[in-house]
Amino acid sequence: MKLFNQYLIYWRKKMTNNIYLKTNLELFEYLNSQFTNESLFIVDSNLKKLKIDQKINARVSYFEINEETKNLTSVEKIWDLLFQHKLNRSSEIVIIGGGVLLDVCAFASSTFKRGINFTFVPSTLLSMVDASHGGKNGINNIYGKNQIGTFTLPESVIVCYQLLDTLSEDHYKDGLIELIKHGMIASEKIFNSMITKKGFDVDLETIKEGIDVKLKIVSEDFLEGDKRKLLNFGHTVGHLVEKDSNYETTHGQAVAIGIYYELLISKEQLGLPKEIIDSYLNYLNQIEYDYEYNFLSKSEKLIEMLKHDKKSSEKGVDIVLLYEIGNPKVINLTFNEVIEVIQY
Repeated sequence: MKLFNQYLIYWRKKMTNNIYLKTNLELFEYLNSQFTNESLFIVDSNLKKLKIDQKINARVSYFEINEETKNLTSVEKIWDLLFQHKLNRSSEIVIIGGGVLLDVCAFASSTFKRGINFTFVPSTLLSMVDASHGGKNGINNIYGKNQIGTFTLPESVIVCYQLLDTLSEDHYKDGLIELIKHGMIASEKIFNSMITKKGFDVDLETIKEGIDVKLKIVSEDFLEGDKRKLLNFGHTVGHLVEKDSNYETTHGQAVAIGIYYELLISKEQLGLPKEIIDSYLNYLNQIEYDYEYNFLSKSEKLIEMLKHDKKSSEKGVDIVLLYEIGNPKVINLTFNEVIEVIQY
């Protein structure tokens, strides 16, 4: 217990190293001032148009990846890359990209020679407010999403607002869902600002507030023994949607659907006011997002998927529900109770 408490103190100190920048010019200047030409930058291939390899005084390697290739094969390719560049445990890696690349590279880095330091530069709204913070990383396998992974913290997280200009409208919306999720579980201010805003652009201050929600929760429960489970709101059903659609449904879209169904369960189980559900659906309509999904798999297969959920036990699955905005509760439901709602 003493060692664990010391690790939590170390984590809290380390995770204060979040850097917020407004422009790409500021980003490149900062990176060149902080990292040597011996550092290795692994950059999402979707960002080639930024010509990062011409603006960074270090080794740059572009890497192509998506949710379907978020697997051990990609990890092995990253390992090969690290060996080819003759990296060692004192080397530094900078990962620039979306959540999938951050997850895979962080897992590869945390296991390469038993751990090598890495820094995140999230390039999507989703990865800025969620994937880059908290130390979780992982890959998918035949049993589900993020079934293999570690808890390993980045040295720092550099959030550059202008990188959001590289996103398509759909990918931008994916991040909005994680942001409104943070509002629903912990910040009425974030929730209200998003559902009343015209358009769907968010400013850097709102992004910071969303990040702070996650950091506060994780600082109290790093290894997800209890309170950190609140961050899984919408994800129990959301991961089912992703797996059932063979990952053709984006993570943001799947979580948006998951939140809807978990709000329905919240109304039934905890008496969540219908007005909150209506406000959420109005927001999804505003950003032109679907909230219902027709599952392709039969009940038996869906239950089997739920059993592989990391929050499952023999009796059922832990799921996050709401009494009201900012007042969540983790309860255990039987697998059948979940299936009955999503197949209604």
